[in-house]
Amino acid sequence: MSESKDDIEIARYEQAISRKYGKESVQTPLSTWDDEKEQQYLEQSAELYLKQQKIQEQKDKIEIDGFLLSKKLINKDTNRICPVCSKYSFDLKDDVYMSKFDCCFHCHVQWVENREERWKSGWRPKKTKKASRSKRKR
Repeated sequence: MSESKDDIEIARYEQAISRKYGKESVQTPLSTWDDEKEQQYLEQSAELYLKQQKIQEQKDKIEIDGFLLSKKLINKDTNRICPVCSKYSFDLKDDVYMSKFDCCFHCHVQWVENREERWKSGWRPKKTKKASRSKRKR
């Protein structure tokens, strides 16, 4: 049988690589593969998938009212009653303000906007019957 020039050249490259880097560098991976290595590979693949999935979840964004928000900011299991005005809300915009400032959008505009330092330090408006009634009429 005559071998083509390409086959001979490939054999020379393999021999040179084998001399320089060892026999393991030119042998097929299946020759040393066993059930234990297969199990390790499957475990590593599962761990990698979970890490990638967690990173992707952190990167996922949702558009709400023209703003891109991280999915982790939007929590569907939130309390929908504003602790400041006692208003019940279905608005997703309120969910964002509830998770960040513990108040609805309207209370944020009225009490928090441009006063975030005071709000974060724990200040809250006093609850009065008149104020809570006017909030409910909205």
